[in-house]
Amino acid sequence: MRRLFAIEGLACAGCARGLERRLAEQPAIRLAKVHYLTASALDWDETRTVPEIIAGHVARAGYRLIDRHRPEELQAMLDKHLRQLGVRLAVAVLSGMWTMALAFVLYTTQLAPDTAWWIALASGGFALPVIWAGRGILWMGWKSLQLREPTMDLLVSLGVTGALMLSAAQLLRGGVAVWFDAATMLLTLLLLARLIDTMIRRSALRALRAMQGAAPEIATVEAEGQRRRMPAHQVPLGSRVIVDAGEAATVDGVIETGDSWLNRAVLTGESRPIAVHPGDRIEAGCVNLDRRLAIRSDREPGDREIDRLGGAIALEIARCGAEGGMAERWAGVLARAIPALAIAATIAVMLRGLGAEQAVMTGLAVLAGLCPCALALAVPLTRLRVSQRAAGSGDRIREPSAFEKLAHARTVILDKTGTLTTGRPRLIAAEPVSGTGRDDLLTAAAFAETGLTHPLARAIVAVAGEHGSGGRRADRYAEGHDDMGRTVRVKGSSMSDARGTRLTVTRDGDVLGHLIVADELLPDAAATVASLSLMGLSVRIASGDSESPTRQAAAALGLPDSSVFWQQTPRQKAELIRKEGAGTVFVGDGVNDSPALAASDCGIAVAGAHAAARQTADVVIGDHGLAALPRLIRLSRRAARTSRQNLILAVVYNAALLPVLLTGHFTPDLAALAMAASSLSVMANALRVGAR
Repeated sequence: MRRLFAIEGLACAGCARGLERRLAEQPAIRLAKVHYLTASALDWDETRTVPEIIAGHVARAGYRLIDRHRPEELQAMLDKHLRQLGVRLAVAVLSGMWTMALAFVLYTTQLAPDTAWWIALASGGFALPVIWAGRGILWMGWKSLQLREPTMDLLVSLGVTGALMLSAAQLLRGGVAVWFDAATMLLTLLLLARLIDTMIRRSALRALRAMQGAAPEIATVEAEGQRRRMPAHQVPLGSRVIVDAGEAATVDGVIETGDSWLNRAVLTGESRPIAVHPGDRIEAGCVNLDRRLAIRSDREPGDREIDRLGGAIALEIARCGAEGGMAERWAGVLARAIPALAIAATIAVMLRGLGAEQAVMTGLAVLAGLCPCALALAVPLTRLRVSQRAAGSGDRIREPSAFEKLAHARTVILDKTGTLTTGRPRLIAAEPVSGTGRDDLLTAAAFAETGLTHPLARAIVAVAGEHGSGGRRADRYAEGHDDMGRTVRVKGSSMSDARGTRLTVTRDGDVLGHLIVADELLPDAAATVASLSLMGLSVRIASGDSESPTRQAAAALGLPDSSVFWQQTPRQKAELIRKEGAGTVFVGDGVNDSPALAASDCGIAVAGAHAAARQTADVVIGDHGLAALPRLIRLSRRAARTSRQNLILAVVYNAALLPVLLTGHFTPDLAALAMAASSLSVMANALRVGAR
């Protein structure tokens, strides 16, 4: 059985990874993907365990398994958490400034021993509020030991603990070589990184909330001959709901009365409207193009197809679990290596016969001195610089860790309608019969299509202009009367046409000619696909549209049929991405693309995408259109190289001081110099990302 849950008490991705591994070790649990902000996906064998037993495993790890929160509840919780982080960061910065200022006095000024001792003690006093502000980091650091998943929190906790113990020992001995400034710097930097991370990841919730806006919230319910407006989530099952022409449906149900055409693009991505009649199904979000419909609802509020699509997005986000970035992986390695080095240093000093006190002091110095404070900055600085560079081009990076995966992309899957094409049908050809002029053909068609909201009607009127008082839409054709009272009809042709939808125009039954309407490729689509191929990427098309227009688009782009998938439902698109495996990027624009955007390593929404797609996507392209995609991939590759370089720089200065640490002559001013040098080198290297 597979369900989505929430887990209360998780503070970071590292905690989520540890719990995820612990749950996955249980033999009855087939899948455990823990997401610390939104929902977590669990799949278990019902014959071997029940949710109560799983909740027990979670409780023993120190957390609580609860039902999934509504998006607005999660939003409120995160807003509260952000306010708390903001207060703690402010306390850490204000108090830490005094700690560092006093430490600077100790480093640079020759003072009397008693005066220096009191300044060192005052430095420790100002560090106490910083310890209070970062107490959650310290607690989660030691908590990660229980979960056997070392994190950045643990690495910082080791450095802070070592610095505090070493400083306390120095003060008790009457010394002034204190490390309080190092402890406060570590906690302050990680609090800043945690605040930025939470602000970025909060946008994952907006994707779920955006789904609520994909269908109207107010329904027109008819009962006993009376109509009243009411919120869609309050419409009882079995209600009769009225949907006028031009409106979007608010419920899922069966059409009782009315013949019309529907635009289902919001759910399926189909570019062509479909005809519906009594007895056909209609889903919330579909736009009624022509005539009033009466619908009998057959799904409870919250169980509509659009709601299920929101659930699919939550599931795809949960499937990602708690993936750790490069900095977290390095932190895990260092959190194991530094204590081992500290113990080794302690033993080495004792073997040299320098005494237990000196050995302990050396071990604590290694513990405090080897924790690279720049590690907390190494990746965030690069992410910030890349985000600024992208924003300068009008693009928005919502999920930096996913943008980093763009550097390792192998396959790019493109939606068709609205992504590769304009998403709006256009008249591309007018073919009059012999004896009829082109203008006469277009004018006649306009008499039938004027005043109609159908996409094909708009395409014709956009070229021919409005004529007459307005036509009417019937089943499979539009009809109107010209200035001489003659009946003009525009209807679908029985002949197929590779260029698009073929329409036949008649006047009093006589054929005047044919019109070809198609959803054209965007001007930069072909060049973008060619660039992606030259970059070594495999390009696919996955569309909810029918076979003919999808294959036409692929052929125009030079893609083989083996790379084209048509009539794909939102869930089928997400499943296709999972089959492709790691390194898969999806580019789309519609609500129906949201599950695929969430399922891919990096989901990209194009300019003009629906709000749900923009909020689900990891990257949102601005006004430059699809042509920005190759540029973003190149930027991601540069950023990945810079992040790796920054991680090396963050560690190398501290590692170079290991021999000095082992001699027992490593002082706080040397530690401050190493921290400053590594931080400055990381900052300078991060700036290089935007210099090309």
